[in-house]
Amino acid sequence: MKRRIFLSALLLLGAGPVLAEKLAFDHRLSPELNQVLEAGDPAMVSFNDANPHYLVDVIAVRGASAKDWIEALVIIARSPGRKVASAESWMEELRRESQRRCKGTYTVLAQDSRSITFERQSTDCPPGYPPVGIYRVVQGKTSLFLLAAMAKDGISGSSREHWLALMESARLE
Repeated sequence: MKRRIFLSALLLLGAGPVLAEKLAFDHRLSPELNQVLEAGDPAMVSFNDANPHYLVDVIAVRGASAKDWIEALVIIARSPGRKVASAESWMEELRRESQRRCKGTYTVLAQDSRSITFERQSTDCPPGYPPVGIYRVVQGKTSLFLLAAMAKDGISGSSREHWLALMESARLE
């Protein structure tokens, strides 16, 4: 039942009034994420649909809850706008926002005409801001989607491989 609630929340990412597309990915490619979803603890998932043009889902993979996480998957669906209308422009927005918090480097790991996968490594971050993140932005016809795996204490090598496989599996439906 709890897993159905989460999966329903994921489906809502594509069901907003301005969002006709939805992002799908294989959560089983991350054993850590799959374990959390199988456990069905509703405290580990947070869905914020207060703004129908910017829907946010947080799933804690490590930590006490989706509000108090150490490692998490963040899923965002948004309407394109004047400033952010493509996968690349969203990456640039994320770069500008993170640079205001702490020094960092962005490395593009994969890119095609409709998506970009990149990694952020930051230093001297304020407490609570994750110094590492792996992201994939996918551009649809009417929507932009972001998958972000972030950790406040670093991402292990095996976890990084799992997150990258999950990112690669992301597709629009």
